[in-house]
Amino acid sequence: MAKILKFPTRQELEEKESIKILDNYSDNCIDGAHFLLEVLEEFINTGQVHPDFIDMNFRDETVQESRDMFVVVNMINAMFQRYYGMPHRLHREMDRSYIAVKKLIELNEKAQEELDDFDIIFTPEEPDDTD
Repeated sequence: MAKILKFPTRQELEEKESIKILDNYSDNCIDGAHFLLEVLEEFINTGQVHPDFIDMNFRDETVQESRDMFVVVNMINAMFQRYYGMPHRLHREMDRSYIAVKKLIELNEKAQEELDDFDIIFTPEEPDDTD
């Protein structure tokens, strides 16, 4: 008996190609986010950002900066995916965070303006030379 080979339909071929394209985009996003982590880590740990940050550890999840960087890297990945038009669960959270940060900046600017309204003059006292 002869075997009957089922050839994929045009729709099946297009779906398969679409999945390959999305997988490629997703890989680009992940690779890009990891690359930026390595770049940031290099600049921070070599003191190029500021010497105070040299000892930051982004590879040990028991320290807060590592957990923070984990979130940052995943947000970068989500940003890249948004650029491609791919949905990501963090997009809504990023939109909320954007609004929150803008509000914080606005509050900070308002507080600075209020401080500027006060005429506070600080004159340091002369040191005692009673030594």
